[in-house]
Amino acid sequence: MKATCPTNPNHKRFVTIAHVQEEWVVDELGSFLFRKRGMEKVDYGPDPRTTWTCNECGAIAKVEP
Repeated sequence: MKATCPTNPNHKRFVTIAHVQEEWVVDELGSFLFRKRGMEKVDYGPDPRTTWTCNECGAIAKVEP
């Protein structure tokens, strides 16, 4: 896939959504205490169907699969 900024094609960094799992340390009621470091799993990486925003100017990018 390829993202392109409509304002400036030299802009190459974008913000989008990815789904990750984290391991948390919780108390006996399930309340968050802190995140356990180093234990992440990516469920879904960046998807061309979600919104991608240019990190430099904020424009909505054109994303081609």
